[in-house]
Amino acid sequence: MSDGVNRGKQFEAQIKKAFLEVPETSVCRLQDTMNGFRGSANICDFIVYHYPVQLFIECKSCHGNRLPLSNISNTQWRGLLDQNKIKGVRAGYMIWWIDKDVTMFIPASAMQMYEDDGNKSVPYKNFPYSSYIIPGKKRQILYDYDMTEFLEVMCNVHE
Repeated sequence: MSDGVNRGKQFEAQIKKAFLEVPETSVCRLQDTMNGFRGSANICDFIVYHYPVQLFIECKSCHGNRLPLSNISNTQWRGLLDQNKIKGVRAGYMIWWIDKDVTMFIPASAMQMYEDDGNKSVPYKNFPYSSYIIPGKKRQILYDYDMTEFLEVMCNVHE
């Protein structure tokens, strides 16, 4: 980015702030072990608990129309898929398409089905599997999100 600002880190901060604003919600931000996703051993950015569900969330931000699946490390991919198999756990990707003003949660299992269909990148719209648009109020560039409805939806998803 030409302005030297890390939009991804700003996005992660906004997501954390939004979850912390929901009563009776626990948010654990996993620290990056190294700069750049290739060196990281963490499966996600956040572990969120809101009774009766635990969420593992990896945040991604991108410009343009698509998020390349190559932007997801193997550790993240496998780790989130494994977590998603556990009863009461939801795991997936919170994606902010910066140029499109869209933020979406896509479950890890939906991403796997999409890759199994031979796709190499995720479109910002018309994703053919389950996903959830995260409502937010845009400031200048970033959003203020309200995660209350998202958490309600995640708590009511049946395995």
